[in-house]
Amino acid sequence: MTDNLLKTVVRRATLDDLKYIEHLSKQENHALGFIPKTAYEAAITGIKTGKRWSDVCNDKIWICEENNDPVGFLLMSFGGWSKVNQIAIQEDARLIERGKALLQAGIDHGKIIGRDDFVCGCADDLPSNQFWQSMGWTQIGKRRGISHKNTWKETSGRQVNIYHRQFNSLFQVET
Repeated sequence: MTDNLLKTVVRRATLDDLKYIEHLSKQENHALGFIPKTAYEAAITGIKTGKRWSDVCNDKIWICEENNDPVGFLLMSFGGWSKVNQIAIQEDARLIERGKALLQAGIDHGKIIGRDDFVCGCADDLPSNQFWQSMGWTQIGKRRGISHKNTWKETSGRQVNIYHRQFNSLFQVET
């Protein structure tokens, strides 16, 4: 994809990208929520440390670059669900094409491994809801947000919209 003579590339993240991912994640904490460094490392290496859930890592992470400089990332899980956990484009580089390119990389991976249903959550107060709707995702519900301030998975008052997108269905034409 070329955009105003900039070369946009989406690729799988490496451990060299970890510092950038953590930095952008902290910058966008209000929108993304918290995911520990070990989860990013596992998504990159495929090796989980600790015994929080299971030894199997079904997470993948991609980096979006413009002229070899990172401008965003996508973290997805391919366990029981194909789920977008985090997608972020740094503020000075936000264009819908970059988010779309990242999302497409995750969807393409899902299709390769036989997935056609994808879900994500987006806090109700974020302009990112317009992105999900413009990408053809349908809001299928709401849930209360999660906070890790005082206790494990304390419920916050923030509403999170749940979006769904299905590909290759008999009942939905891919756009």
